[in-house]
Amino acid sequence: MPDYGQRREPSQRGEKKESPVSVIRQKLEPYKSTGLKNLSADELVNIADEMGEYLKSLDLKTTQVRRFLDGVRKIDAVSDKGKKFSKDLVILLKPKLAYAAGRDKDKIGPLMQVLEPAITAGSRTYEDFKRLLALIEGIMAYHKYYGGRDT
Repeated sequence: MPDYGQRREPSQRGEKKESPVSVIRQKLEPYKSTGLKNLSADELVNIADEMGEYLKSLDLKTTQVRRFLDGVRKIDAVSDKGKKFSKDLVILLKPKLAYAAGRDKDKIGPLMQVLEPAITAGSRTYEDFKRLLALIEGIMAYHKYYGGRDT
């Protein structure tokens, strides 16, 4: 006799379970038109936590995305606290990330899928860009928290 009180995972019911990447990407898609400044701090932390844990499960090394993160920080430095903010520099992060993903699609590809809408949303204003930077730093922090390694 089946136990109707037991909650079953989608795969046990014959349903397909959505990947964490597609769930997180869906959370970020609406901000492409409104900007990341509208992303609450709570939601940003939840997204960073979920993605950091997922990237750790893929055995992603922080050194694999360090150049990308350095590029994001460099944009922040040249923006002079928003006075010289360039939307184009932010959009040009997409090819940098694509290059890194091309070198290791299995591990960096999911990060690229999640960050693509975030980069678009983060390019609208300097305030949006600062949220993008916080999101990326949060993902890396949670990746480290869950045991992600540097090498």
